[in-house]
Amino acid sequence: MSSEAGSTPPVKPPEAGTQEVGKVEPSSKEAARPRAKKEAGPATVRALPDARGTPDPRAAVDAVRRMRRSRALRLALKLASFVLLPTLVAALYFAFVASDQYESTSLFTIQAQDSRPSVSMEGLIGLPASPTTRDTLAVRDFVLSRDMLGQLDRETGLIAHFKSSEADWFSRLAADASFEDAFEDYLERIHVDFDSNSGVLTLRVRTYSARKSERVAHVILEKSEAMVNRLAERARQDQTRFASLEVEKAEVRLKKAREQLVELQQTRGEFNPEQSAAAALSIRTQLEAEMAKARAEVAALRSYMAADAPQVIAANEKVRSLAGQAASESQRLVNPKGEKGLNASLAAFESVVVEKEFATQAYQSTLASLELARSDAVRQHRYLARITEPSLSDEAQYPRRFFSVFTAFVASFLLFGIGSLVVAAVREHARL
Repeated sequence: MSSEAGSTPPVKPPEAGTQEVGKVEPSSKEAARPRAKKEAGPATVRALPDARGTPDPRAAVDAVRRMRRSRALRLALKLASFVLLPTLVAALYFAFVASDQYESTSLFTIQAQDSRPSVSMEGLIGLPASPTTRDTLAVRDFVLSRDMLGQLDRETGLIAHFKSSEADWFSRLAADASFEDAFEDYLERIHVDFDSNSGVLTLRVRTYSARKSERVAHVILEKSEAMVNRLAERARQDQTRFASLEVEKAEVRLKKAREQLVELQQTRGEFNPEQSAAAALSIRTQLEAEMAKARAEVAALRSYMAADAPQVIAANEKVRSLAGQAASESQRLVNPKGEKGLNASLAAFESVVVEKEFATQAYQSTLASLELARSDAVRQHRYLARITEPSLSDEAQYPRRFFSVFTAFVASFLLFGIGSLVVAAVREHARL
């Protein structure tokens, strides 16, 4: 018994889970904090320890699989919400709701009888190279104008057709839409394309009825042709009016020149000083010739007669008479003492006569221009030529259902991708 009392009992190792003396185990909250920090990252997956404290690889694989399935499920839900659902809505709309639209097409151009192909500086820099091209562009702008929409609405009821309740609610014009809203819708349905190489305009009209599209296209062509005729008529009237004004100006100028000439004739007492001077010069030349002949006779008579002989005296008188007449004609031609000479009359008449001749030529030229303008006014220089009449569709060309659904899918997918990138960038920025 003493031996048992004095002997020391053996020390047992601490069992698993038993707290050793002198050591304080951390509480459950404090132990969970570092583990939570380590496991906070979504990409960090740790294997759970087994009873012996070693990680279990199967548990890690299961955790990764569960995470991948969760991400795939969230991505599928997003794709279904933001891509497949809009595409399905678009497919249902275009398949069962969207109204059929019919397009009528026509080709026309503006022709001119006096048009000739030419290369000008305007054509090289990109501007309209001819009046015909400018008229064609003017017709295109007229078709796409508010004035054209107003005329079409008065004659065909186009705006009421766009508001028709028979069309689907998405594509039709609102019942309370203003004229500006109707004009915007008009520009989306009416297209006019210009080919600069051939000068041809392509008209496309799209409505909810094939007959309506054809009718509207016919009215557009009629109004465009009337507009071209107005432009041509205005040009012809302006040309004729200008020629008439030029004739009136030429008449006034010629009348004034004639009055100045008559007044000068009355003042000078000469009808035509040029002809008078020519006649006076001719007379003086003849007198000088006769005077030279008379002097020769006097010299011949004095060679064998006395100076007081009757024949010699008569011959001398003839010479003096001829000399006086020659001097008178010379003074008539040139009068150094005053302005009564024909030379002064010629100087005074010259400017008036030249003005009268120019006025006469200008008057004749303006008369010829007026006659040419009147003859050109009879013809129609520019007119609208229809290459093809407006077509009557036997089936709807719009909407393009498959293409529209595909466009909706692509647009939804792109928007989804852009939105995902933006959200990811925001989250990454928030973590930093």
